[in-house]
Amino acid sequence: METFHTYNIYVQVILPLSLPKLYTYAVPISLESEIQIGKRIEVQFGKQKLYAAIIYSISTSAPTAYVPKELLAVIDEQAIVSQEQLNFWTWIANYYMCNIGDVMQAALPAYFKLSSDTYFVKNPNYEGDILALDDDEYQIASAFEHQEEITLNDIFAILQKKTVSKPVKNLMAKKIIYVKETLHEKYTPKFDTFVLLNTEISNNKQLLKATFDSISKYPKQEILLLAYLDLSKQKEYIKRAELLKKADVSADTLKSLVKKNIFTLEERIVDRIHTKDAEQLNTYELSIEQNQALVSIHNYFLEKEVCLLQGITSSGKTLVYIDLIKEQIAQGKQVLYLLPEIALTAQLVQRLEKTIGAVAVYHSKYNNAERIEIWNKVLRNESKIILGARSSVFLPFQNLGLIIVDEEHDTSYKQYEPAPRYHCRDAAIYLAKVYQAKVLLGSATPSIESYANAKAGKYGLVKLNNRYGDVQPPQIQFISLNEAHKKKEITTGITYLLRDEIQKTLDKKEQVILFQNRRGYAPYIACSNCNWIPQCKNCDVSLTYHKYTDDLRCHYCGYTQTVVRKCGACGTPELQQKGLGTERIEEDLKIMFPSAKIGRMDYDTVKSKHGHQKIISALEDGELDILVGTQMVTKGLDFNNVSLVGVLNADALLYYPDFRAIERAYQLLMQVSGRAGRREKRGNVYIQMGNVHHVIVDYILEDNFEKFYSTQLQERMQYHYPPYTRLIQITLKHKDIKNTIEAANKLYTYLDTKFPGWVIGPNAPIIQKINNYYIRDILIKIPRDTKELSQVKRNIQHAIEGLYQFQSFKQLRITIDVDVY
Repeated sequence: METFHTYNIYVQVILPLSLPKLYTYAVPISLESEIQIGKRIEVQFGKQKLYAAIIYSISTSAPTAYVPKELLAVIDEQAIVSQEQLNFWTWIANYYMCNIGDVMQAALPAYFKLSSDTYFVKNPNYEGDILALDDDEYQIASAFEHQEEITLNDIFAILQKKTVSKPVKNLMAKKIIYVKETLHEKYTPKFDTFVLLNTEISNNKQLLKATFDSISKYPKQEILLLAYLDLSKQKEYIKRAELLKKADVSADTLKSLVKKNIFTLEERIVDRIHTKDAEQLNTYELSIEQNQALVSIHNYFLEKEVCLLQGITSSGKTLVYIDLIKEQIAQGKQVLYLLPEIALTAQLVQRLEKTIGAVAVYHSKYNNAERIEIWNKVLRNESKIILGARSSVFLPFQNLGLIIVDEEHDTSYKQYEPAPRYHCRDAAIYLAKVYQAKVLLGSATPSIESYANAKAGKYGLVKLNNRYGDVQPPQIQFISLNEAHKKKEITTGITYLLRDEIQKTLDKKEQVILFQNRRGYAPYIACSNCNWIPQCKNCDVSLTYHKYTDDLRCHYCGYTQTVVRKCGACGTPELQQKGLGTERIEEDLKIMFPSAKIGRMDYDTVKSKHGHQKIISALEDGELDILVGTQMVTKGLDFNNVSLVGVLNADALLYYPDFRAIERAYQLLMQVSGRAGRREKRGNVYIQMGNVHHVIVDYILEDNFEKFYSTQLQERMQYHYPPYTRLIQITLKHKDIKNTIEAANKLYTYLDTKFPGWVIGPNAPIIQKINNYYIRDILIKIPRDTKELSQVKRNIQHAIEGLYQFQSFKQLRITIDVDVY
């Protein structure tokens, strides 16, 4: 006989799955007191799958369409997601036309998203006694003696209990077991080596004097001991690297003192939250212009939620940010400082440490365990300043007062894959609204949309027109590649003029940055006889040659193959490398400047968590003379000794079928120019391009943003592009090209009848096949003043649901990109 239960409370939950709606679960009376919005609960979804779901809302009414299942357990003692975050997630899902489960997947570290498919492994570094654990924890831990990994389903079988979330959570908290993907990212606690003076010596002045006497014949050892004593006056714990740097001696000198039992070395776990003692903080003085900008920002914040700070490169925007951050910290508020690139965080952390103090850093290169550490400190309101890339907008802020979006124009703020395809700058503005916080957008070259909002009075607008310290802007010169080729004054993409200027710079012991927006060794290999080019087997693109790994790679799907030695069409062995990637340029520079130390900064060299920081530190410390790289080298970095910047091929930025191509080229060229001559030196910038009569040349030489902006605005108005319209792009993909085309045509026909004149397409993109899927795009231009945006989105959703009713379109993949960037 079936038993019927009565329930007083029901919860609507978000599952970490791309589902179009929330699901309701019944709450057992025994768990009612533990229910709270934002907590995770253990639920069964489907016949066998178990998930950790987030409580979205609580009600007393059961759903009418189905009989709800009973939740199994409450996982958390306190909510890990706030009501403000859930409001933010809901807006993201609605505005960017995705499911709230997609937002949950993007927002939460993997640790919080356990499911029955989750694999666990034992921490190989755990040396504790598992006999000290309670019964459930012991049974789980002992299972690893027989197998290397177990699933959550295995744990259910071991314990024979309805719920297992608490012992699993306890074992992870004790660092006895980890989610498999966490260990695969090679998580280890962060260690550093500290130097300790023998306690008997440190507590006895006579013994200290005797120690100095004993090493008097070894000057470097004396210097090291003196450096330690000097540092010990300022801080309790002294890092090995810090001591060696201050003493300017080798590690062997330290080893000698360790052998003599004067010093001991100790490995310690260090916090990932950067800290600096209050007495060590540096002071600085704002210029008159910066102080005026600060006053203007304050005044705008009295009546507006958003202010745009337009400051030319080296104008000192960061110092203005720091003053604003200090004000928020004094009020007990949290500050989110957004950066477009992980590469920028290392330099900025050092700068903020010296002027403010504690900084938490959060970005995708941190593994899941590290992200949990930061997440919990933000949740407990322990971290006041959070520095991060776009994913940091999802952190559990408690008292957010200010969001700074630095380099707000940067395309890296846009998420492309997977959903949610949000723009971090725009999402940050809504996030601030949720917390009643303020937003400061900063850029030397604001996006057309942001500048239009500022000019229209929607945002405040403050300008910094002078370089901090009255440093002169760099001298910019354009070099004609066409002329260089005619006169044969070019070698491997570097004109003789640029080559000579590089040599002059090196002779002055100054540094050089070279920008080439293409990684790899050669963009492609071609047959010298019939022009055959090796293609990716999955995509409509040529394979890029990488010399370091001696292979051909697709930069879209990741397909790799060995280098072909003869033509696949005519059989000739004469294959030529065409074009220049950063890897090839690095190699040629080593031949051209044999005594120079040359580094490369692109996707291939910064894959590790600290990849960016190592290269940046090498340039800062003078370990590199020339740095060649992709867009990473253009963004907001400050190098004191860089006096020359070279752009090897500006044409590659301009001739691209995108209405934002000129805007992006202008922004990037102005940004990269700002890397030259920072602080006391006036720099030189050489931009190589084929068409030196292009209109962008005048914009850059005149440094006239207003002229550039007004011209672009007229073109945008004429052709109905943002800021006068909103764009929604629908992308259809299918492995059968006929189905792709048929589905795209049907969708276009429906949407065109609903919104005549707004719909463009279906169009084949530049790359028509990626990863064996054929692609078609439909673009909808929605007038900015329309009040029916939500209705437009409903019609799009309805049309897509209609497509899936056709049997031939069941395998169709459709993505929607709102505000495609």
